[in-house]
Amino acid sequence: MAYIRTFICFEIPSGIRNEIRELQAQLKPLGRGVRWVNPDGIHLTLKFLGKVQENNLDDIASAVQQAVTSCRPAEVTVKGAGAFPNFRNPRVYWVGVNEPAGEMVRCQQAIETELEKLGYDKENRRFSPHLTIGRIKDSDGIDSVSNELQTIVKEFGAFTADKVIVMKSELKPSGAVYTPLYHINI
Repeated sequence: MAYIRTFICFEIPSGIRNEIRELQAQLKPLGRGVRWVNPDGIHLTLKFLGKVQENNLDDIASAVQQAVTSCRPAEVTVKGAGAFPNFRNPRVYWVGVNEPAGEMVRCQQAIETELEKLGYDKENRRFSPHLTIGRIKDSDGIDSVSNELQTIVKEFGAFTADKVIVMKSELKPSGAVYTPLYHINI
């Protein structure tokens, strides 16, 4: 049985990816303790499924299609930066996703509900939309990176999130390779 590492997401426009690339270039010289995410692979994850059986992908896409019937396109602004769990002890650096109407959260919850019917566990943590830009690998220069990131108030751009993607993720030594499997319009 073939398994595919899978998640559900919104794609990020190239202009925003380029703005993130510029921010990373500004931050990289400050410290070597961060593994920066390739901007070409940055996406807004709604649900990580992990390894799923290949023959279940159509059912997953159908569940997502059913979920988005209750959704409306979300007007998203990418702005600011932060760290999980916080800047004093960061594990992940991110740029912010702001969508005041709450459509993205409603869509994510609908997807969770439909996928739970297929046996996928609901996420226990509250959905916190963000774009991961770096993961901490060691403490070399982290204080400098954190200090600089705390000053970021820049708006990276805006877009309409109106298409959900069921994405395949292949982990390679050079980094993850993402392949869209299904595009589902909202």
